Amino acid sequence: MWPVAPPPPALLAPQTDLAELKKLLAEAPKASEYPNAAKATLLDLADITVKSDGSARIVTRQAIKILNQRGREQEAEVKVPYNGSYETVKLIRARTLRPNGEVVEVKPTEVRNGAASEGYDDARVLSFSMPAVEPGCVIDYEYVTEQKTSPLPGNFWFHWYFQGGFDPVQLTRLRVTVPKSLNLARKLRNSAIEPTIRAAADGKSVTYTWEDKNVAPLSTEPLMPPIERQLPKLTVSTVPSWQSVADWYTKLAQSAMQSDAAVTSLARELTKDCRTDEDKARAIFYYVQEKTRYVAIELGISAYQPRPASRTLTVQYGDCKDMATLLVSLLRAAGLTAYPVLLQANEPFPQQTELPSPHAFNHALCQVQLGGKTYWLDATAQVCRFGDIPQADRGVEVLVIKDGKAVFETIPVGTPQDELSEQRVLLTLDTEGAAKGQVALSGSGDTELALRANFRVKSPDESRQYVESLLGTIGVNPKVSRYELSDVANRDTPLVLKSEASFPSWANVSGELLIFKARPDQATSAFASPFTEENRLYPIYQSQSRLTRAILEVTLPQGYSFLYVPKPTEGESALGSFKRTVIQEGRKLAITIEVTDRRALVPATDYAAQRQYIERYLRMYSESVIAKKD
Repeated sequence: MWPVAPPPPALLAPQTDLAELKKLLAEAPKASEYPNAAKATLLDLADITVKSDGSARIVTRQAIKILNQRGREQEAEVKVPYNGSYETVKLIRARTLRPNGEVVEVKPTEVRNGAASEGYDDARVLSFSMPAVEPGCVIDYEYVTEQKTSPLPGNFWFHWYFQGGFDPVQLTRLRVTVPKSLNLARKLRNSAIEPTIRAAADGKSVTYTWEDKNVAPLSTEPLMPPIERQLPKLTVSTVPSWQSVADWYTKLAQSAMQSDAAVTSLARELTKDCRTDEDKARAIFYYVQEKTRYVAIELGISAYQPRPASRTLTVQYGDCKDMATLLVSLLRAAGLTAYPVLLQANEPFPQQTELPSPHAFNHALCQVQLGGKTYWLDATAQVCRFGDIPQADRGVEVLVIKDGKAVFETIPVGTPQDELSEQRVLLTLDTEGAAKGQVALSGSGDTELALRANFRVKSPDESRQYVESLLGTIGVNPKVSRYELSDVANRDTPLVLKSEASFPSWANVSGELLIFKARPDQATSAFASPFTEENRLYPIYQSQSRLTRAILEVTLPQGYSFLYVPKPTEGESALGSFKRTVIQEGRKLAITIEVTDRRALVPATDYAAQRQYIERYLRMYSESVIAKKD
């Protein structure tokens, strides 16, 4: 049906294809068997033929039974992304097999092929709408991807999941044919599938086939490690080493990092009044942050290759690798030691033990060495202070390319204090439960980044509304009479928001009693424990390290005294700690709560202790203060 030249190999023989599909439908799981699943994958097939230059042809087939309305919403619109600079995608066929056996085809005129989004990139997408999609039907489509060249010439890499997550899979198969001259390294995770290996009759190629049947869906648990880390996954690569990746990127980026006259002149101008190397690096970092607009750009090989620093300097926009390249170029022009860094953001697991390939990275930043100390600079975080780093980069094992050499290092996780969120609330109550007083909000790390980023782009009226929304967790319908904000543009000083506000119903009134929670935030409900089950399958994974401090100082109205005040308490576990201090003097009460979360991967065998810790914390969090009229 679809014009493809030359025609790709069919993944099922044409004469038996529809009969085989109907047979699969008859044997497919029923919705009642998997109430949490949206669909059942009947066929998940890929046939890859790799050439000696690393280019490849990939024929992909998906046959999916729609189990319910959720499956209909998820699967009815098909999108196949690709990079238009070195790939083409053509549809072989697409059709829906209705529950009554009727086949409804997608017409050629109904296939769309264009840019994935508006912008400056070569990210493209082949898309089409599946017809007659309803629970009980099967959608079936097949397409061929032609990788005309390899981004890393002479090499090929690919990864395959034998299970997509929460839906059952009847048949999943990957077949890879490579020239005998290429060494195909293989790595399996969460699977013990052995490939069948067959050499071609002419001895020029080898075909590897991995196949699995009746793969059960994953079960899920709160705070489990990333799903991607639990799925059965196969990675194949012909890239010899991480040094090969470093060599490749160095070749792509070396000329882009060269400092021309414009870059050199700017570096000199930015640093002319700086006394120390740290001052120089700070001035350059802030300039790139402020003057370069972050835009994700993928122009052909620029999906990997940064543009020249001088060009980014001129147009004042770029993606992460463009901004990192400009940073490296300016820092080097100022006489500092700086290197490009490649990483997988939000990936706290070791990287160098994986098979090498450029696919391992989705982000770039800069490392600079100053007086024996290492600084990590991510200019895409455009309100980040010098010396700080966003949470998504913390704890990540990165590839630093030092004078062409591949060196793996880990960006420090930091301490909970590096991710501080502090709330200081000083209130005076009246007899109707209303409160007024001062509220101060501050923090570090991503908390401070979020505050700076929001205030940076808001008008005065929008800023006031934003302040009231922040105070909305303390009490409903807050009214801000005035607020004061430290200099948003000065990233070297902590950002502090101070406000004066009133809350019409901060405490509950019950007869002659005033009742309020033993914490500042009265409009936030106590959250439910994530650990409700008796047993646990997966480790407990907490991805972030942070410190939350809430300080409440409240004064009762004249003629009232405290009837019940919670006692000081504390707890600790592998996940973190909490501590509440309480000081009462007459009608005044001061309560401070500090909660520390640690980045942690806790074995499932320690589940009972973590569950007990969370239950103790929730009891503390839900306690109230009671005051009575004298």
